[in-house]
Amino acid sequence: MFGKLSKQTVYSIIVLGFLAIGAFFMVNVELPRWSHYLSAINVVLFSLPSFWAVRWWLGWRDAAILLLALGLYALLIEASAILTGFPYGHFGYSDLLGFRIYGLVPWTVAFAWTPLILGSYGIAANLFADRILRIFASTLIVTLFDVVLDPGAVLLGFWHYKEGGWFYGVPMSNFAGWLVSGFIGTVLIELLVVKFKPLLPTPVQLALSAIFIVFFWAAIAFFGSLYLSAVIGLLSFAGLVYLFFRHHYSFDDKIVFVDENAIPIGTGDKLPSHTGDTRLHRAFSIFLFNSKGEFLLQQRALSKKTWPGVWSNSCCGHVKLHESYERAAKRRLKQELGLSGIELMLMLPDFKYRAEKDGIVENEICPVFVGFTDNVPVPNPDEVEAVEWVDWSGFVALLDDPETQISPWAVLEARELLSLQEFRTAVSNAGVR
Repeated sequence: MFGKLSKQTVYSIIVLGFLAIGAFFMVNVELPRWSHYLSAINVVLFSLPSFWAVRWWLGWRDAAILLLALGLYALLIEASAILTGFPYGHFGYSDLLGFRIYGLVPWTVAFAWTPLILGSYGIAANLFADRILRIFASTLIVTLFDVVLDPGAVLLGFWHYKEGGWFYGVPMSNFAGWLVSGFIGTVLIELLVVKFKPLLPTPVQLALSAIFIVFFWAAIAFFGSLYLSAVIGLLSFAGLVYLFFRHHYSFDDKIVFVDENAIPIGTGDKLPSHTGDTRLHRAFSIFLFNSKGEFLLQQRALSKKTWPGVWSNSCCGHVKLHESYERAAKRRLKQELGLSGIELMLMLPDFKYRAEKDGIVENEICPVFVGFTDNVPVPNPDEVEAVEWVDWSGFVALLDDPETQISPWAVLEARELLSLQEFRTAVSNAGVR
């Protein structure tokens, strides 16, 4: 049934099923006194997918600054509404969303509102290049999210409006307030993005949390007979899913261009970026040995754009932005060869090369790692055509063969490794001759 679906899609379908079941019970079963603990945990869990996307988009430091700024803003503007009525009108929170700071705003608001504004911005940024259009689109989208969320929250008693309201107990002033807070929140994101100057395009993955949140509250609206809100929610959910798949890109599919000092200066799509004049970018290589003293050779998949079918060192790959070389190497070992738990030693931190074949150039700053394992590789057929454990001395003999079929970077890397006393000692201790 799920043969043609990716694991991520299957997992998402399973999560949506659990959310629908959870929504049913929340509407039809009286919430226990301890439910505020569970509600707080759920709010945080909902926020994690978008927070993960921000981390890969901006890096840890800038992501923390953005999330902290948005979280504090959410708490302040909610406190303003409770104390003054601006911008949402007069309302109050129950205790169901966790501890209220100074008796006013639950701490979870910072985790509940932030992924919604991030999601609306992520969608708007992928639809509009013009900043003004992007700001207004994001403002409207996040307000639409509230049309789905707020009626269900009132139904469950998470908060209430003192004078009620025409839309399932929600007043028009609330939606007008979301236009105000959404506008300010989007402008705040824009200002920080201008400051941070991210090298990656705005990822639509910022809307991951919003997709699940909108579905969950649409389900609550449906089971709570708030049918207009439910219809708006399900249509919004469908639109979000469509836009996600239309504009989604993988962080792993972006290579990182660098200057001569290995400082990132830009990013590009992996395949189109490899041309006859490929720009210098970040990569890595791995040499694996086993306890028999053998070296793992890999034949690159025939479908590869660069050096298809060529035999090379154990594993190679590119480094994602905001990712360390070692983490990238371990990630790629798992993806290409199904190997994990291998301790890697950085032997050539500054290795750099340029090579050309069939009009395609590789131009990389490519640190070289060495590792040892007796685990059996499980090659990914999309990346690897074949693997073979070979005698190291036999492989070394191929380096000087003018007709060698080994990749040019593996030849250069092996020669430099052989010149290192640290490498010779490490492999000798492992029984490599």
